[in-house]
Amino acid sequence: MKLKHSLLITASTLLVLMSASSHAGRTGVNSFYGLGLGAAVLPDADAAPTGEVIIGIEEDGWALEGIAFASTEVGTDVSTVDTSISGKEIGLGYRSIEKNHRYYKFKVSKTDLDIETKTTSGTTTFSNTTTTEGNSYTVGMGFRMDRDARLEVDYVYHNNDDLTDPVHFLMFRYLWGGAPYQGTSL
Repeated sequence: MKLKHSLLITASTLLVLMSASSHAGRTGVNSFYGLGLGAAVLPDADAAPTGEVIIGIEEDGWALEGIAFASTEVGTDVSTVDTSISGKEIGLGYRSIEKNHRYYKFKVSKTDLDIETKTTSGTTTFSNTTTTEGNSYTVGMGFRMDRDARLEVDYVYHNNDDLTDPVHFLMFRYLWGGAPYQGTSL
């Protein structure tokens, strides 16, 4: 069994076991949306500032999320080559029960990445786009900002078959909507 299959089975098992402490009975189905800002570390390149748009639906801690992301163009190990990344992912995530306005998040996603490489030779620029597919795994921590607003700090590991090295993201996501806070005060 390949490493990615082992990780997928382990993550799925972990998500199922966590349902024992789910939000059952606390909230119904809710939708949410948000924006993210962070950095992507591409193979053989500098960290690229990255932005994303998030939409999702959730119930009792489980969420189905769709994300579209894109980065700025950054330099690589070769001075005449610049690269950028864009793509989309859809995934199943779990958010633990909030305690002290905090919660934890785990997510497994199917991801499509487009890595654009631009090579400059004199005054001519050549562009090449590589499209890959793979899985991404997210771990994070969330903070309740308001009754219907949350801030999440996520680390995302993208494992794609066509890339020699994985792509890493560190993202700050601000979400509106979703399950309202059930506590006594904020």
